Amino acid sequence: MIRTRRKLVHRCLAVVCLAALAAPATGCGFITKLRARDRLNKGVKAFTEQKYDVAAQFFEQSIQLDPQFDVARMYLATTYTSQFIPGSPDPKSRQMAEKAIVTFKEVVERAANKESRVNAMLSIASLHYQLKNYDESKEWCRKIQQLDPNNAECLYRIAVIDFDQSLKVTGLQGENVEFLKPEEKEKTLGLIDEGLKALEKAIELRKDYFDAMEYQNLLWREKAKFEKDEKAKNELIRQADLTAQKALVLRLKAQEEEAKKPKKLQTK
Repeated sequence: MIRTRRKLVHRCLAVVCLAALAAPATGCGFITKLRARDRLNKGVKAFTEQKYDVAAQFFEQSIQLDPQFDVARMYLATTYTSQFIPGSPDPKSRQMAEKAIVTFKEVVERAANKESRVNAMLSIASLHYQLKNYDESKEWCRKIQQLDPNNAECLYRIAVIDFDQSLKVTGLQGENVEFLKPEEKEKTLGLIDEGLKALEKAIELRKDYFDAMEYQNLLWREKAKFEKDEKAKNELIRQADLTAQKALVLRLKAQEEEAKKPKKLQTK
């Protein structure tokens, strides 16, 4: 599945850390920069205490003091993201997502290194996906492809959207397929093929990409819904089963390796 809200926030924080390493501490307006850093530090403290409204105010003040202080801008985008709850009927939740997107776009325009820009773009794509803005999400994934052709995650995200859109048309058991118009069938099969090609490339880039393999499994099953030849349909299902098994083995292996890593001490 697409990254959870928590993972999205972790990605945002990774962007912040990258920028923090490169943030200048000296230059003209040194006192103003120190004041901007003071607001940043207060914002970080509030953020870690999950006082997001307070944190956002400090980060906004930091940016006002030093418009070039991109670390504060990244933290601000992350703070907005932390207040977004996918599927929530609360208007504030959607407002926070939209503010996060605007702020991440500023990061994309201003960030000095490619990795920061790519991570910000992935965050934008993820937010659009969770807002069900699928076309916009795909558009940002394609922008990432242009900037970073070897990025497997943007390919995976495209395939996830393709699957979601296909499943909505075909139905859980494929019960809607026989009632589709020819143009609807053609469009849906096009989405399935696009998703499978994207996943093939993603797995070529990351051999152990079990998330991508799981969606390969799902998309082959989607394709099988359209197949009238029983032998061809069974072959697609067989491919799906084998891929699902391989994905499960790789996922369990990754979980075992993660469990072996030393746990960080929790401090109060």
